[in-house]
Amino acid sequence: KTPQCTPNLLPCDISSTGPAPVSAYFHPSEAASDGGRTAHFRGRQLRGRHLPLPAGYEGLVLQDTVAASIADGEERRWVERGTFSELGYWKHDDPTAATDPMAKAMDFCRLAGVLHGHHAPPPQV
Repeated sequence: KTPQCTPNLLPCDISSTGPAPVSAYFHPSEAASDGGRTAHFRGRQLRGRHLPLPAGYEGLVLQDTVAASIADGEERRWVERGTFSELGYWKHDDPTAATDPMAKAMDFCRLAGVLHGHHAPPPQV
């Protein structure tokens, strides 16, 4: 069984693909009463929250076994490195909102489950 984790989507690009001591530098606050969190990364304040995945979904953390720079045209193999049931997403300065694309994506998954789920026909009278 792979370890349970909580991936965090940060509003920045990091040009490194190797291991990093993230827990040494990234320390999000505990959730406030509204679910919001704060953290700092490279001196910038981040505001975010954890979003649970919709019921019936499980997230996977995958690692590509072929370096991306040489993977064009080659068969790629992915290795499962972790699972998650929620993810953290972060913004610079602004608080997170239900209208953010990430929050809307979670709502869309729930809506798709309702639209494409099994519905019993109405009873015959």
